[in-house]
Amino acid sequence: MGAVANPLPGPHSLESAGLLFQLRHLQSSWYQELFQSSRTPLANSSSYIWQICQEMREWAESFPDSLALSFKDFFDLELLYSYIYCLAPSCRIPSLTLYTKTLIFEYSIAYMQKICPISRDPVNLAFYTYHDALRVYFVGSQFLAVLKTDQDQLLSGILPYPRITPGDPPPPPLPVNTGIDSIERSINCVTHINETLKTFGYRWDDSKALCSNFEAQVEPVLAMLRQRKHHINGIARNSHSPPGFVSQASFDRMGNISNDGWANGGTAYAGNPLQGGLGPGLGQGGAAHGL
Repeated sequence: MGAVANPLPGPHSLESAGLLFQLRHLQSSWYQELFQSSRTPLANSSSYIWQICQEMREWAESFPDSLALSFKDFFDLELLYSYIYCLAPSCRIPSLTLYTKTLIFEYSIAYMQKICPISRDPVNLAFYTYHDALRVYFVGSQFLAVLKTDQDQLLSGILPYPRITPGDPPPPPLPVNTGIDSIERSINCVTHINETLKTFGYRWDDSKALCSNFEAQVEPVLAMLRQRKHHINGIARNSHSPPGFVSQASFDRMGNISNDGWANGGTAYAGNPLQGGLGPGLGQGGAAHGL
């Protein structure tokens, strides 16, 4: 008996392929501009970043109601990862505003809240590859980087306001739960990163190395977060106030947490997007997600 031909793609597959093509076109544009075209800092970096984030947000708003949930989850992850990637520092945007760091902080939490359960769901395994382990590690590295440099501001519950220039595109909005119980959400995010890398490690041995490396980096950050949580809970008990709304005192940064900025944010795997080359999930890496 001859080989059975592959069935023709259905309308949902063609629809999803079209959406993926649109996103890859957007990603390719800003990846080339931020990481390949030049090493000269952009003159008006905020305007450029807000513009590309708006274009990707408009892409996400174009999803048809008929889009299957599995594809929607996949595209939601693509969007969150793309936000974090283009917001992260580069040669063209070497320094970040507090609002940008808050976006990275919140989008990292949202990304991990979504991919952690997906990584353990056997129904979704066909859609995800080792490149997703690299993505989780990259997201975790960016999350740790902002916490190491701006922990007081990010965990205080006080929301920053972006500088808006007339005529420029609007900045990306912060999620609705921004500033609410940021300490507990940070602890949960770190837990999700560890659990996801361990789950991926059952499929790909290289993911075990990523998990070990991340665990080594995160211990002092976890200690700081738990110390803050204990301190805030103590204040709440004494004042009978809800812990999430107690004003947090400033903490001295722990001596074993590096404050080198972003230089070592994600150097544990080859092809780190902040050091040149193709990053996980973009360019060649994106081919692993062909629909």
